[in-house]
Amino acid sequence: MSRQLRVMLLTSAQHWRGSGLSYSKLARGLTERGHRIDVVVASDAVAEQYERLGIPAHRLALKRTGMREIVALRAVASAADTEIVIVDKPRDLRLAAWVSMTRPLRIILRYNRMGKQGRSRFVDRWTARRASAALYQSAYIRDKAHDELPMLAQLPTFVIPNGYDTIAMTNSIAASAEWRARHGIAPDEFVVISAGFAEEEKRFERSVEALRLLALQGVDATFVFCGDGPCRAALEARARAGGVRAVWLGMQSPDATLTAIGAADVLLHPSPVEIFGNVLAEAMSLCTPIIATRGGGNPEMLGSDGSTAMLMEDGCAESFAAALAELRAQPERRCALAGAARARLVSEFPLSLMIDRYDAMMQQVVDAPAGAQ
Repeated sequence: MSRQLRVMLLTSAQHWRGSGLSYSKLARGLTERGHRIDVVVASDAVAEQYERLGIPAHRLALKRTGMREIVALRAVASAADTEIVIVDKPRDLRLAAWVSMTRPLRIILRYNRMGKQGRSRFVDRWTARRASAALYQSAYIRDKAHDELPMLAQLPTFVIPNGYDTIAMTNSIAASAEWRARHGIAPDEFVVISAGFAEEEKRFERSVEALRLLALQGVDATFVFCGDGPCRAALEARARAGGVRAVWLGMQSPDATLTAIGAADVLLHPSPVEIFGNVLAEAMSLCTPIIATRGGGNPEMLGSDGSTAMLMEDGCAESFAAALAELRAQPERRCALAGAARARLVSEFPLSLMIDRYDAMMQQVVDAPAGAQ
């Protein structure tokens, strides 16, 4: 029988999608298994979402890795008698490492870095050695991490994909017709959506360019972007210059994001660096057909045989435009892809399986001799 553990979920992420959303599922699932869970966040926006969901969370100011932050985190860990802390940001790992110098604490690093990896500093090497295990959400990010930071390969390694509650996601959306009417989109318009944090590595400019090329082929479509980020203004300017009809939603609540994805005809996901994209799971759950780059963790999530999504080898705008034109002309193909994608999500990535795997990992980590790696 599993031992009940006292666990801290720590993230200094500034945005809800990603760490915040994933930790909310972990907090609920592990609590239902009888574990004591303390969530610690550093962002007001993330804290507000936890409050909305009814999940208690500690809001700490964790902008630096200084004594004030270490003392504040240690106070939470001491009050809860924390045994395990799961972290997923470099700063969080450093903070937890310092706390572990003054009280017993097993640290599980949930590696969550995309894009270019800078040269590791000595503190990173030291803090990595304070960790008891490394957790990866896909084999892609595990291999990438071990290649860029070989020290991580010395830790016990676990690969645990995210899990999803398809029924809950489906039940949380509003009617597609109402959403389209609210945004001035006709019921029969072909809607292509991209969603995520608008940063250079995600390559959302290829979505905009694909819509421009699609229009040149005489195919009418409306582009919807759900999210914000440093590249958003440039994306909007590109769309205006290219005459792309677009709706810019900005940051949305979790339910509003799901509603937008469910109301679209196709999700276009150009990112080649996704670890294990929540947006793909949302589209799979809501039966929105997917066109994506064959890169990053996308094939692990979608499968690689083309039965659940159209995966583009080169990930270029011309390929995306051709795939959009094909799906626009073949509604039966869209239905087949969407149905197969949802079936894969249900069978391969149920939320209960993710919680099982986290529980087993924590039991193994806490049972290991102190200092064993």
